[in-house]
Amino acid sequence: MKEASNGQSDGEDELRFFPLEGLLPVGQALSVNTTYSILSLVSTHTENDNPILLQELLTETDVRLLLLLLELPYYCPQEVLRASLFYSYSGLLAGLSSETAARAEWQTTIEEQRLHLLRAQELGTRKKELKPLYNALSKLRAKLHPFGLEIALFASSSAYSLLSLSQISEANEQ
Repeated sequence: MKEASNGQSDGEDELRFFPLEGLLPVGQALSVNTTYSILSLVSTHTENDNPILLQELLTETDVRLLLLLLELPYYCPQEVLRASLFYSYSGLLAGLSSETAARAEWQTTIEEQRLHLLRAQELGTRKKELKPLYNALSKLRAKLHPFGLEIALFASSSAYSLLSLSQISEANEQ
């Protein structure tokens, strides 16, 4: 199995690693096995016999969205997430890698989705076009809560971000 740090990797059967500093407790990170669709919370301290703290089996749709949220945890535009729903899984994985041709094709798909959503806005059908994304994110949101993470929609309704549940509860207490 190939391991990657900071979400970067170059194989199909792979484990992608995301430290998410500021979103997870110190000494913890998320890893995503893109072959078997498994999300793991792992300890980054080497003295642990078993570094896996928590695991969740995901659907392919969950993995598509989660990889993008982990790549862009503080601002992930709707068109990027929506593009992942309508793009081949292998193409998405390649587009997130350093492969230049695949990355260019992925960026073209994102731009097509951005234009599609702009047209939908003009026609008054944007909400309908985003319904599959809303539904998929709702299912993923519930799976992320045990990991201490929440998916939040920006007030502008144009992008999503990951938030720490502990930060949300601290803000609500103040």
